[in-house]
Amino acid sequence: MKIIKILLIFFLFNSCFEHKKIELNIPIYRFDKEFSKINIDNYYYEINEIEIEFPGFIDYYLTNHIRMSDIKDSVKKSNILLFTSYPQVVLFQNRIDSCFAETEEISDEINESFGIYKYNFPEKEIPENIIFINSFNSFGVDSYKNNLIIGLDFYLAEDHPEFNSIYDYLKIRYNKKFMIANSMEYWLSSSFVETSEINTFLDELIFKGKIMYVMKECLPDVADNIIFRFSEEELQWCLNHEKNIWNEVLKMDIFYKSDKLSYISFFQDSPFTKGMPKESPGRLGYWIGYEIIHEYMKNEGGDLKELMKNNNSQEILLKSKYKP
Repeated sequence: MKIIKILLIFFLFNSCFEHKKIELNIPIYRFDKEFSKINIDNYYYEINEIEIEFPGFIDYYLTNHIRMSDIKDSVKKSNILLFTSYPQVVLFQNRIDSCFAETEEISDEINESFGIYKYNFPEKEIPENIIFINSFNSFGVDSYKNNLIIGLDFYLAEDHPEFNSIYDYLKIRYNKKFMIANSMEYWLSSSFVETSEINTFLDELIFKGKIMYVMKECLPDVADNIIFRFSEEELQWCLNHEKNIWNEVLKMDIFYKSDKLSYISFFQDSPFTKGMPKESPGRLGYWIGYEIIHEYMKNEGGDLKELMKNNNSQEILLKSKYKP
């Protein structure tokens, strides 16, 4: 009886923290599989089938992902057949087929995350489809019209055919546990950047912090280090040195600078953040920005829509009273 009571308390406690969401079923299309089927015997049939499903996407893939410079009809067929039979491409696809034979779990996570997002931002668009591709080392995440594109080769970890040649500071990201966070960051950033005013380091810091804050709401069961795309050790380093990190940012006097080259490593992948110790992770600005937003929301309250509408970075910083 005591065990039953404990279980009831556990489930009641959990239900209080259940995130509200809209039930979604975003279709997944395995372009990588369909495109890899193409050979000299079925070329026109397979091309036509893909074109029916996603008009124009093949040309987009050829020019934007595999950098095929000439897609005129006179040479397109021969170029595609060369690509699909190229040994390195076949190797990539074989590894993808092995690691991603099933995508049901990924689909569930995507629908969960975008369901929470859509509940909080009903006016915002969500992907009509998720298109999986063999991006052949181009982009891990992209979009085509209103479809989200995910390059599965970027999430093969040690099974990636060229894993040993990847920079050490990037290797951690080549893991499928980062796939949903990468996808959500891409989609959220694209959705909100047009209505945001980003002119200075402070603007960028607050914008990235807001994106991370919304992502934590949309990915409630995902560990913080994955949200920020850090290793566990990198996140712990940030937590241990939060005060020193903030003091160094203040000393750098870059809040109102608009020259992105002076602070680019705060927001892009890099071995460490310039101006910080070499133990620091790249993209440190995402974490600092989040900590500011977290304090701001604790002090000011409000919902996610109100947060994203506020483009006054100076006001947010002051009202956050952030002082680690």
